[in-house]
Amino acid sequence: MKDGRQLFFLLLTGFLCLLVFSTWMDLSFSQSKGNPSAGKTAYEKWCSACHGKQGEGLGNMPNFRDSQYMSSRTDQDLFQKITNGGEGTGMPPFATRLAEQDRWNVIAYIRALSSNP
Repeated sequence: MKDGRQLFFLLLTGFLCLLVFSTWMDLSFSQSKGNPSAGKTAYEKWCSACHGKQGEGLGNMPNFRDSQYMSSRTDQDLFQKITNGGEGTGMPPFATRLAEQDRWNVIAYIRALSSNP
């Protein structure tokens, strides 16, 4: 019976380590999907007219420099909003205007804005 318990705990420990490692890999991958420098170029062309040259948010647009606002949004939330637009918000969809990588680059750029107030 003791050998069965040891095997169970060994398998459980291995599974938990794999779970933690895979979660860490997902987080690090999502954080490195975009290039902030390339995102700045796309942001200036497509986003700054409504969201401000420095990401400060014009009118009722969100302030990307606000770290509290930005921390409440996941990269996936931002990607979906950029891709599909926001019904009733004035945010147009950019799925056909910006390549997928460009959308990730914009996200990396606006994340950088909130870390440099």
